[in-house]
Amino acid sequence: MDIGIEKRIKFRRRMPGETTKDAGLTLTEETTRAMFECLDRFHQELETRSKAMYQIMSMFAIIQPFSLIFAEEENLRKILPNITEIYDEFSGEDIILEIFRLRRHLKAAGMNPKETKAWTVLQFLEFIVKWDFYESVPNLSLCLRLFLTICVSVASCERNFSKLKLIKSVLRSTMSNDRLTNLPILSIEYEYAKKINFDEIIDKFAEAKTRKQKL
Repeated sequence: MDIGIEKRIKFRRRMPGETTKDAGLTLTEETTRAMFECLDRFHQELETRSKAMYQIMSMFAIIQPFSLIFAEEENLRKILPNITEIYDEFSGEDIILEIFRLRRHLKAAGMNPKETKAWTVLQFLEFIVKWDFYESVPNLSLCLRLFLTICVSVASCERNFSKLKLIKSVLRSTMSNDRLTNLPILSIEYEYAKKINFDEIIDKFAEAKTRKQKL
C-alpha cells in the first residue's frame, strides 16, 4: 500500500487550479496518481473504522468466546473494568459469577468446550434464550444484547443521506418540503416499504374518493 517518497512527490495531489500538464504528468502518470490517491483514502478510511471496532471489542472483551469459556478469574477481573466503567449499572462481581454459572450450564447441556470456543456472541445469546437462562445470567445476557445491537458503522446512514442527491435534483427543484421529507423516509424504511401492498392502498384511496363524491 505504501509507495516510495520519490513516487509520492511525483504523484502528489494537484493544487487547486493545477492541471495535469502543469504538474508535468502524462495521462498514464495522472491515472496512477489518481489510483494512489484513492488507495490512500481507502486505507485511511479502513483504519478509522477499524479503530472504532477495536474499541468496541476491547470494551466487551469479557463476553468474547475465549473469555466466557477459558479465561481464569484473575484475567476476567483485569478486563472487567473495560465495561463496568462505561456501563456503571452492571455489577462486576455479578458478571464474573454469571460467567462461571454459564460454564456450568454449558457443561450440563453437554456442550463441548472446543466447539463453544468457536461460537459467536450471538450463539451464546441463542443458547441462553433456548434454555431460558435469563433469570440465571441476567447481567451477562444484557451485555451480550448490548454488544450485538451497538452500532459500529455509519455506512447505511451515509447511503441514506446520499439518496437526497438523487431525490432533490436540478430537475426536481420545485419539490415541496413535505414530499422531500416523505421520500427519504421511504428510502430509510425500505424494508417495510417493500412489504406494502400498493394495490390494496390504491383501492382504499379510490374507495375514499368515491365516498366523498357520493356525499
